[in-house]
Amino acid sequence: MNAGFAPAFWQALLAAEVSAFRAEQIVREIVGSGVDPIGFLTTRARLTPAELERIRGVDPRALESALAAGVEILERDRMSAPLLDSKNPPFALFANGNVDVLDRPAVAIVGTRSASTYGKAVAMKFSEALARSGIVVVSGGAHGVDAAAHKGCLAEGGSTVAVLAHGVDQAYPAMHRSLFERIRESGCLLSPFAIGIKPSRYRFLVRNHVIAALSAGVLVVEAPEQSGALSTAHAAAEMGRQVWVVPANIDQPGFKGSHALIRDGASLVDHPHQILADLGIEPAPAPARSESARSVPQTAILHALEATPLAVEKIVLKTQLSPEEVLAELTMLELDGLVLREDGGFARRP
Repeated sequence: MNAGFAPAFWQALLAAEVSAFRAEQIVREIVGSGVDPIGFLTTRARLTPAELERIRGVDPRALESALAAGVEILERDRMSAPLLDSKNPPFALFANGNVDVLDRPAVAIVGTRSASTYGKAVAMKFSEALARSGIVVVSGGAHGVDAAAHKGCLAEGGSTVAVLAHGVDQAYPAMHRSLFERIRESGCLLSPFAIGIKPSRYRFLVRNHVIAALSAGVLVVEAPEQSGALSTAHAAAEMGRQVWVVPANIDQPGFKGSHALIRDGASLVDHPHQILADLGIEPAPAPARSESARSVPQTAILHALEATPLAVEKIVLKTQLSPEEVLAELTMLELDGLVLREDGGFARRP
């Protein structure tokens, strides 16, 4: 339903942070009634004192500045089919960027903010491969896995979407301001919250629900037992979306939540082509990279590998790199098609 209300009404309604069900009730009461929408919302919609206080707490000048900078409102008539088909979709979203990318197939990549080198490498490489095949990568704009996923997609010239736990006019973390600008240029920033709203624990949970709803499935790269990424995965499973999980060594605490998802029925994946196969999408070939384009650790690993598979421990001894760095670089080399994993070890591809 397209209510066609002015941005100021949506700013007030999203600032109140009522449930999607209650928001729909309010909108249906207003449509066709001839009443002033904001007046109805603040006087007759039976909002709680806390909800009214949140409306009063937003600065109308922030909305004016955001609209002047290109921010727009997405009402339900402009939302993507997966989002509308999800449980309790938002009634409106603030968006900044190219919202047309929301109509393309999308996969969410999520994980911990305190990701290991291995986890960030996996997120980046999976994102690169999905972007090459035309998939829009959705994540949450946070440190760690989120940032790696966005950057991997951008590195391949793909489109990525950051769903934020605050207003789209805010940059959190602040050091991601330039990353958000790059995301906005190729994809878009989305938020179910009013302009000017700051992040909070509750808002991250709401944001995670929207991430899952936008996507055909969710890839969990690295999630400890208490990771917020698990809420995204659980939301996706409840919506009937696919959940994929990248495994790691069983002694890695950063992956205990990930492994629990696998025990609960999520699909284990160790290559992005497996995700593309589940989606019925033909993978695009990886670009050829010259030896000189390789990092110093990758070059050392390639020189250490033989035709017979070597265990990671032996590669560590031969290269004098840390085990974490070796695992991360092996993952990147494997996804680039230069390394084979077999018989419990790694070998250089002939």
